[in-house]
Amino acid sequence: MFRKMGMWVVAGILLGSIGVVRADDVADLRQQMQQQYEQMRQMQGKLIELEAAQKQHGAAVQKLEESGGTMTLPETLAWLEKVKFYGDFRYRYEYRDRDWKGGSSDRHRIRARVGFKYDINDEFKLDFRVATAEFFDDDGDVIGGDYVSGNKSLGDYWASKNLWIDRAYVAYSPNWADGVTALFGKMGNPFHKVGKNQLIWDGDLNPEGIAIQYKTGDLFVNSMFGMVQENGSSSDKQMLGIQAGLAHAFENGNKLTYGASYFDYLNVKGEESIAGGLFAGNTSTNGTTYDFDYNMLQIFGEYATKLGDLPASVYGNYVVNTASGIEEDTGWLVGTKLGKAKKPGSWEFKYNYRDIEADAVFGAFTDSDFADGGTNARGHVFGAGYALAKNTTLAATYFMNDALDKEPDDGYDRLQLDLKVKF
Repeated sequence: MFRKMGMWVVAGILLGSIGVVRADDVADLRQQMQQQYEQMRQMQGKLIELEAAQKQHGAAVQKLEESGGTMTLPETLAWLEKVKFYGDFRYRYEYRDRDWKGGSSDRHRIRARVGFKYDINDEFKLDFRVATAEFFDDDGDVIGGDYVSGNKSLGDYWASKNLWIDRAYVAYSPNWADGVTALFGKMGNPFHKVGKNQLIWDGDLNPEGIAIQYKTGDLFVNSMFGMVQENGSSSDKQMLGIQAGLAHAFENGNKLTYGASYFDYLNVKGEESIAGGLFAGNTSTNGTTYDFDYNMLQIFGEYATKLGDLPASVYGNYVVNTASGIEEDTGWLVGTKLGKAKKPGSWEFKYNYRDIEADAVFGAFTDSDFADGGTNARGHVFGAGYALAKNTTLAATYFMNDALDKEPDDGYDRLQLDLKVKF
């Protein structure tokens, strides 16, 4: 009897334990199901968000395709679509050996330029740029930045450097006159320069006045009325220029460019110099007034081709001052260029030789580096460049010149090492 009772007690204990175990399992199972349900709810929410994002992306892609590949900014920022910022920076080490100075010298220089172009409407555009430059001083008064150089020498006890308005002009391309553009203000040089040569114009020169350009097919015509020096009278120094040429591209990719120009400076003879009291090689009476007028006829040409995969060109420029009574009246230049330092790892080489007599051109505006600037000089210019990276170039230029109006000797050597970046 006691054995049976013991068995029933044991059985009861076992059944009770099983019941407890089953209750615990059910609770655990219920908790797990609750957790899985919460996870599924969160996943469903994420799926809903993802579907919404995909719809927005699809709408944006459709809008982009409908707009021709460009996104439209909000109306308050729409003007930004019409603005394009640009600029460049150059660090230069320069060594000069000028025999007439009795020794050599070196210096470190910078040139920084930054500007923007703004499309006012479909006919008018604005271009504005500021740049570093040395300044001209007239009896202690600053009269402006250097017109043929954007360089600023370092070493003035770390003083702040000057910025000047380098360009400020409006370009008008009327819808009713295809190929015509009129420029008003202080602008980049409107005249074509084969090989970017600087026989007549320095590369940093930005003329002021009104220019009209026309291009149709191979034909191009450039003209300008330039204000050179305002004197507050009828004897203002001015320049009238006209240029016409053809730029013909052959089926094999070669290109021939040639043409002629005429530049007439008004009210120069018998007037004082504009070049900070210097005549830049031009003939003067006791260093006070110009002896001659400058009415320059120019003939130019350039042939561009390829040598293997490298672009190559040869070019020439000839100028004669047609004003009366001048003996030293001609200048000429021949040059060549091979390669183009644009893509990373690419390189270029260039060379030119020139001979520019004292009154062949208006000396204040010619190359400021060749023979220390101005006219009455001849010699060689060698240059090489290497593209380190996108928009980043190392360059070297060597001038081996004779400055014919210097004493006791006329030898001139100049080495420039440049690091250039642009955007």
